[in-house]
Order: sequence, then structure tokens, then C-alpha cells
Amino acid sequence: MTSNKLKIIACISMAVDHVGVLLFPNIVVLRYIGRIALPLFAYFIAEGCLHTRSKTKYFLQIFALAVACQLFYIGESVISGGIRSLYLNILFTFSLSIAVCSAYLRLMDTIREKNKKRLATDIALLAGALAISVFCCTGLSWLFGIPVTVDYGLVGVLLPLSALIFKDKKWRFLSFSAGTLIYCLIRSFTLSYVWFALLALPLLALYNGERGTKKLKWFFYFFYPLHFAIISGIDLII
Repeated sequence: MTSNKLKIIACISMAVDHVGVLLFPNIVVLRYIGRIALPLFAYFIAEGCLHTRSKTKYFLQIFALAVACQLFYIGESVISGGIRSLYLNILFTFSLSIAVCSAYLRLMDTIREKNKKRLATDIALLAGALAISVFCCTGLSWLFGIPVTVDYGLVGVLLPLSALIFKDKKWRFLSFSAGTLIYCLIRSFTLSYVWFALLALPLLALYNGERGTKKLKWFFYFFYPLHFAIISGIDLII
């Protein structure tokens, strides 16, 4: 399967999950289907970090979209009665993932090139990206004075990193599978049906390393805010 096909499956899974959350909370099977989305998206965040020409541009695009989506959520909260807590959307999670993965890849390149001049700087960059991620996932509530949650938490931020530890495709898949298993184990303490996320792994095993014939980059970027706005609009109407 191409990355386009797998991302479309991830988009459908995510949409089904949000329909379950907002419109049909009693139909739990919709939430089961929705667990497939995160591992698929996480794997292709790692792929994006590997293959993008500009990691900075990649980060800024996802982060800008995250901010735009968050403004919509804040507006919805204000209409609903005020901001009592803040839930940072999945694009914030993946923005942190991109920062960590990019810093890690830069450090690995430096080590392979035996570039001693850049080594200390790159170690500091990775440590900084990790520290910021930890703070965003654990310390923002203290900073803002209200409960703040980053979608999927620190384990979600670090999941794409598990797909970058090895270069060989087979070992990358095995490493990411282990990362997904750890993710499920940690999340299972608060979400019992998170184990359905493992269903994403057989799909990823079919990945052929190809993008597909069509460039769907912007479709995938804007699917998240558009589908969520539509589902939220329906929820407000009914």
C-alpha cells in the first residue's frame, strides 16, 4: 500500500472517532475504529522528517495549522460557557514530534560524519526539544493556571521517534511496533480500548515505501480542521 492510501485510512479512522466522541458517544465501536489513526499518522510524521527537504518548514506548517485549529477550539469553548481547561490538539503533539525527530536525525548525521565541532550543539538541541516536550506535556497547567492537556501526551509525542531508530525498513517497522506496544501499555491505564491501535500495524506492514501517483499533501493538512469543524457544527445544531 502507498502512503496516500494509508493516510486516507488514517483520516477515515480519525473522522469515525470524532463522530463517536461528538455525535454518538454511546456507540463505543466508533472509538475502537478511531484508535487506528494515531499509529498511522505517527509513522508518517517520522517519514516526513526523513524525507522532507526543510524540516524547519515542515515544523512551521504543522505548528501554524495547530494554532489555527486551537483558536477554533478556544472560540467554541468561549461560546459554550468559558475556558475552564485547555486541550491542545493532535497537531501540537506532532509539532513537538517533528522537533524531537528532526533534532535526533541531525544528531545521528553528526555522529556518522564524526563532526566533533557540531556534536555538543546537536546534543543540546535534542535535549532542548525533549525538555520542551516534557514541559508542554506536564508543566503548562502550572504556567496557565488551568488544566492543560496535550493530545496523547508525551508518549504520543515520542511515538514517531521509534520509527527512526533504524534505517532498514524491516527493523524500522519492528522498532515502531515495539513503540506502539509501549504506547498502548502506558495509555491502557486511562483508556482500556487503546489496544485497538495495534490494528494499524498489519496495515503498516503492507506499506511499499511509495507515496502514490497524486500529491495529496494539502488535502491531508486541511482534512483535520475541516472535518472537525463540520462534525462540531453538526453537534452544535443538533
